[in-house]
This record gives sequence, C-alpha cells and structure tokens, in this order.
Amino acid sequence: LALLGHPVSHSVSPAMHNAAAAELGLNYRYVAQDIAPELLADAITYLRTGKWIGANVTIPYKKAVIPLIDELGDTAKALGAVNTLVRVGKRIRGENTDVEGFLMEIDFLEVDLTGRPALIFGTGGSARAVAFALIQRAAEVRLMGRNIRAGAQLAHDLHKTTGGRLLNFDWTPTDLGQASQECGLVVNCTPIGMVPAVHTTPWFPVVPFPPNIFVYDLVYNPIETMLVRQARSHGIRACTGLGMLVRQGALSFALWTGHQPPITVMLEAAERELND
Repeated sequence: LALLGHPVSHSVSPAMHNAAAAELGLNYRYVAQDIAPELLADAITYLRTGKWIGANVTIPYKKAVIPLIDELGDTAKALGAVNTLVRVGKRIRGENTDVEGFLMEIDFLEVDLTGRPALIFGTGGSARAVAFALIQRAAEVRLMGRNIRAGAQLAHDLHKTTGGRLLNFDWTPTDLGQASQECGLVVNCTPIGMVPAVHTTPWFPVVPFPPNIFVYDLVYNPIETMLVRQARSHGIRACTGLGMLVRQGALSFALWTGHQPPITVMLEAAERELND
C-alpha cells in the first residue's frame, strides 16, 4: 500500500495503517512515496503491476490523478476529486473517502449545524470534499480562498451537482467577518499552519470568532495548530484533523483489504508518530 503525494514527509498515514495491519495480522505494508509531478503517471503504471494493492492520493494529486485511472466511484465522480485508488486486476478505480470520513468525524464531535451556515478556507480537493459533505448538513456553505475565481468555480460546480447553497468570499478581514457570521463550523482546508510553517494561520487575528462556532483544522501536524490555539484562547471549541485522517484512512483500508480496521489503534499510532 502507498501514499502518493508531494510532499509526504509530514504524513502519519504509514504509522496508522501499518498499526492496523499488524493488529489484524495482515501481511500488508504501507509506505509514503514522494512523487514528483512528472512521475505521477509512472506511479499509476506501477500500481497496475500488482506490486501495490492500492494507494492513497494526497496534495497535489487528488484531481490530477483522474485522467490516469480507469473508473470513478460515485462520490469521486460527483466531486471530481480522488483520495483512494483501488486496484481491480489491472484496472484502477478512484474513490473518495474524505466525504464520509469528515461526516463521521463531525458527528463524533457532536457538531450541530442545524439551520446554521458553515465556512471553509480553501478551494482545492479537500475543500471540495468538505463542502460536498457539509451541503448535506449545513444551511449554507461559504467558501473563502486566495483565488476568488477558483472559489466561484467550486461553488458553481457543487451547486450544479448537489443543488446546495454556496456563497463565495474574498480572502480579506472584512469578508471573513461577514462570512463567519452565524456560522456553526469553520474548516481549514488549506495547508496553512502545517509543518514547517507552524506560526501561520488562515484566520485574521483582527477578526473575532463568532460565538458557539466549532473550529476544525484539517492540518494535523503539528498536533496543535496556530488556528486551533487561536480559537481555544478565545474559549472556542477546536481540534485538528487527525480524527478525520484516521476515519477516512479506515474507510480506505476497508476498501483495499476487506477488513474493518481498529480506529483506536490507528489513532493511537498516529498520535505516537506526531509526538515522537
């Protein structure tokens, strides 16, 4: 099993997947592969040889991999983003477990979005998956990205696919103040705050957090991001994306092996890796 991305040195996916395989007595090994863009097609060709049974796909290849594979699962097709590759003979099927993994995580955290909007930082593959998920729960999804045209395109695509209500905002303090009003949840779907840039945050410090909002940062390395520290310092509930990483990973593991992995074992292994 493999993780295909660029970069991948920060990933704890090998630790959690290998711990799950060991716990279940399965003879699988998961390795992180830093794949340069010009070598992505070669990596997919290698996957077809049978050396790997499957792979995860992470930044920046969740969209780029689609023309290189043979078929898409329903969620991946609707999203236009893939995070899991499953080899079936010499054919490669692309799936997306981010959507279900994210919904499982916010349910576990008891985030209630009934009648309330949600705000997303970012317009890439992860933002697309989270927005797709939140359309099923939130009254409205608000997008904020550095490229306002990319946000407008994402809003258009997802409205066309789901019929959901999406609004697009510019990445400015003024727009953040407006976009965050009445929100029940904000999700950082950008790499801002990830190792090594641990002192960065997508939230402008001059903008107050709305009351009763939950802050969820998909970045999980470091174990407490600047965004999470900001929110907690204002009495706001917040956590990093380690739980989602584990839950979407467990769904991928089941697709590859046919076995349901132990969530607790995977989470503990990921936490140990981060703390080492």
